[in-house]
Amino acid sequence: MLSAASQVLVRNEEFFATGKWLLVNPTDSHIAATLSDADISVFHQYFDIYQQSKDQGKADKHTFAAAYPTDKKFDGAVIYVPKSKEQLKMLIANVAACLTPNASLLLVGENKGGIKSAVKLLDSICSQTNKIDSARHCALFGGQVDKTIKAFDINKWQTEVALSVAGQDYKVCSLPGVFNHGILDLGTQLLLENLPEVKAGRLLDFGCGAGVIGCYLALKSPKSEIVMSDVSALAIYCSKQSAKLNNLDVQVVPSNGLADVNGKFSAVYTNPPFHTGIQTDYSVTENFISQLNNYLAKAGSLVLVANKFLRYSELLEKRFSSVSLVEQTSKFSLYHCNRIK
Repeated sequence: MLSAASQVLVRNEEFFATGKWLLVNPTDSHIAATLSDADISVFHQYFDIYQQSKDQGKADKHTFAAAYPTDKKFDGAVIYVPKSKEQLKMLIANVAACLTPNASLLLVGENKGGIKSAVKLLDSICSQTNKIDSARHCALFGGQVDKTIKAFDINKWQTEVALSVAGQDYKVCSLPGVFNHGILDLGTQLLLENLPEVKAGRLLDFGCGAGVIGCYLALKSPKSEIVMSDVSALAIYCSKQSAKLNNLDVQVVPSNGLADVNGKFSAVYTNPPFHTGIQTDYSVTENFISQLNNYLAKAGSLVLVANKFLRYSELLEKRFSSVSLVEQTSKFSLYHCNRIK
């Protein structure tokens, strides 16, 4: 079923009848196939929707990347408004550089996701913006790109963050839209400061974000094979850049949950996500925990930090013979789990 935002686009499908269009971060995998008569390409920053969308057909029209190549030009584009306004600013800058002169740039999103305030971000490239439609608690705004557009360079949006945590000094790269952009998350800090001795072997940082945990593991256990995974192209980009900043040889893979991660691990470390867009979503972590028996070695362990209100202890106890609540603050709980059942 189409998301509410995509249903609003279908109500206005006449926009896509002429010219080449770019859809950016659709919240479902069916919108391009639904608008099958239009000349549409799709820019994805989330691997799950990217994979599902390719399965609908016209795989060559779908691109998974942190930034869309600006050598490709379009007559119009639609950006699904993300939770992060800084990410939206970066997307507007990137997409505007992909448009022909006087092209249309539209924003679509849920009212509770801030679409009404987000449209102000178009003022830098459009002399006038208009509300095009409103339905299903969503709105569609747009304007004609008639101001000077600067060349887009993702490097100008990067922030280099110096960390000193648990006796280790290192740097990470961060971009708007990556978890806790530009700062060290307190949950991740709690995890790193209460780690048991880092196991040698094959280690996984699941939901790696900017690569804070994965780079720490690689620095503490240089003989280990470090794998970092995330669903976000922005996170994949940042983790690769973070590894370069610290001269580390690691593997960074895009993955929908654990589906695209291969092999077994001596230990898995994670500060897992619990949002999909603006929606609270526990399913990613619940699926991750339920599938761990296929990814952990016989004596493998899991170190997981989560917001205190997320009651993962029962799920963990179903999968592990030993589950310890190692540390707890007013906001976070840290679990060490051993001996997969």
